[in-house]
Amino acid sequence: MEVSPLYLLLAKLEDEINFQRKVINTFLVAQTRASLEISLRTVEILRRLTQSLRLLTLVLDELGSITDRYAREHALLLGSETLSLASLLLPTLEKTSPLFLENVTLYDEPILDKIESMIEFIDTSLHEEETAVQELTRAVEDVVRTLEYHIRIGERALAKIL
Repeated sequence: MEVSPLYLLLAKLEDEINFQRKVINTFLVAQTRASLEISLRTVEILRRLTQSLRLLTLVLDELGSITDRYAREHALLLGSETLSLASLLLPTLEKTSPLFLENVTLYDEPILDKIESMIEFIDTSLHEEETAVQELTRAVEDVVRTLEYHIRIGERALAKIL
């Protein structure tokens, strides 16, 4: 029995979603104060978040070749959940990171608003036969590039402290 690459990507995306949930629970419950060690860990978590979003772009790219409605809906639901957790994770991590994510914009729109609009787009197009997947993929890639840029800035700030 051959396993579709989409199903492998979906399984990996589910693992990343579980990781994001654990991180959110840890940071929300622990109420940790910013320290150098926590800032370094926060940057690692942000890097993993960008990897999760890159994984989401791979899943979205595979959707064009999928005709199974259930697989398509499942992939879109996981995409929505990944983006929802990202919108929770970014403000949570901002408290302990050297990054000011609240002020990050993407095409003159706050990045969190952009993520929220992508979630709404997925939710409204969930049961449609055709979804503008390429547009969504491009938007997620733009978010990834923006976050990676700000992560590099944060790493440089931390390198000066070390």
